[in-house]
Amino acid sequence: MRGIKRKYGLAREPTNRRRPIWPLAVVFGLLGILVIVTFFVYISRLSDNPGGGGYGTGNQASSQAKSTIAVPENVSVTVDNGATISWEATDDVRIVGYNVYRYKSGDDPGSKVNSAIISDTVYHDDEGTMFNSYAVATVDTNGREGESSSQVVAVTEPVSLAGLTPTREPEKIEDVTLTEPPEEQLPPSFVGSTAAGMSYSGVWYEEHYAEVMGGVIMVTPYTGDSVSYTFSGESVAVVSTRHWNYGIMDIYVDGELRQQVDLYAPETIAGDTVFSASGLGPGAHTIKLVCTGRKNPEANFTFINLEALQIR
Repeated sequence: MRGIKRKYGLAREPTNRRRPIWPLAVVFGLLGILVIVTFFVYISRLSDNPGGGGYGTGNQASSQAKSTIAVPENVSVTVDNGATISWEATDDVRIVGYNVYRYKSGDDPGSKVNSAIISDTVYHDDEGTMFNSYAVATVDTNGREGESSSQVVAVTEPVSLAGLTPTREPEKIEDVTLTEPPEEQLPPSFVGSTAAGMSYSGVWYEEHYAEVMGGVIMVTPYTGDSVSYTFSGESVAVVSTRHWNYGIMDIYVDGELRQQVDLYAPETIAGDTVFSASGLGPGAHTIKLVCTGRKNPEANFTFINLEALQIR
């Protein structure tokens, strides 16, 4: 009878028969592998992302980028109504453009002069002078910056001003208030540019010529650099040299902008009184000269200078 039931499918199978579990093991194993692969891909992306945080800081990612992106080559600088910086294109498909940095001096950290990434291999800096140096850095598709090129100077610092007779090599001073009396003696009521109390902000050059008052002038090419002097007197005048390399300076008296003086001239004029103010009243007053970075269209550069002040 039991054989007949089995033959025709009428017999019941035991209800406690176990089903195989290996398909579930395979599924969970594949899921585990997928999780591990996803984790390592995530870590890799973090290490490539400057702002990733967690497993890779921005500085670490940046340093990795700087070590792998090519540095611009054959950087050159020419100066004519500003500075023109050029370089060779970098053969790297990851590079989308460049940044240009300007430096005032050897220890200057530099400042980026372009507001947007440069796609070309040339850039003109309107405020550039022969006293600046420049470096160029590459930028990749992720916006990361590579190592900068070496700093390049346009031309060597001039040792003389055309039309004047130099008597000594130029000397650079930076962010200083002079305390020593000057070597040269000036007529009464005149205060030379190297007199005690002259306060220079920024980078200035002390240049010596036979034709200028006291034999020395102070010159700066840098926008925003200034010289100030506090005195007692009813009037003050500014004595400067005019030249085709000189630009426009702002003159303040007691914090008030009194005049914008254009020092350009087609020929050299030393010892020229370029500004005067009277009726200042008793007590102490302060005069300040500021390099604007602007110039006459005919001028070569934007330098300003001071020979002396006349105080009465």
